[in-house]
Amino acid sequence: MILGRHVHDQHVRNFLAGSLCGVISVSVSYPLDMIRVRMAYITPTAGVRAERVREVAKMIYQEKAHQFGIFNFFRGFPVSLMGIVPYGGVSFLTHEYLTALARSRFASIAVLPASTRQEGSRRRKVHELKAWAELTAGGISGAVAQTASYPFELVRRRMQIVGAHSPSTRSSAIQIVRDVWGSAGLRGFFVGLTIGYVKVVPMFAISFYTYEKLKAVFDLE
Repeated sequence: MILGRHVHDQHVRNFLAGSLCGVISVSVSYPLDMIRVRMAYITPTAGVRAERVREVAKMIYQEKAHQFGIFNFFRGFPVSLMGIVPYGGVSFLTHEYLTALARSRFASIAVLPASTRQEGSRRRKVHELKAWAELTAGGISGAVAQTASYPFELVRRRMQIVGAHSPSTRSSAIQIVRDVWGSAGLRGFFVGLTIGYVKVVPMFAISFYTYEKLKAVFDLE
């Protein structure tokens, strides 16, 4: 509602809405993501029990990089915020653009036939798309968002794992950027992007498909 009053361009509203959703979700869940990344990085050797969540959390808290241990759970947080803006914003912007395109230019093949739509007294006036169109729009939006934000994600993950081998060191985003650029150039910021697509494309396809179907079920625009 706030964006609707002050921002009139639909594309800008979609971008800002996605970005704000991303910023809020990252702010709440970042400490958990920090623990997850650290647990994935600490690979147990044969015959050694894997670290538990509580043990990893305690390990992170006791690192000497910051005076207050709670700050250790937010290594790379500013970089993550910079990355979530294009990630969340671009995903929503791309999805809304593609679904609008499907309803206008490709309506004959992408929109559900009138006989299968439950309209009548419903408030929802947006024509529902076929499953393949919704899934395609969601998957493409995920791929575009992942590409736009991947360099930030790579820097963030490197900052998160610094504490595993150097607990008392404060990692600098600028130094990590210099190291990546010096060792591999521009391509170094996109190492692992392909496997990222394998995760993100189906995830976004299913997420946006579910999002649109639930809006239809609850009769929301």
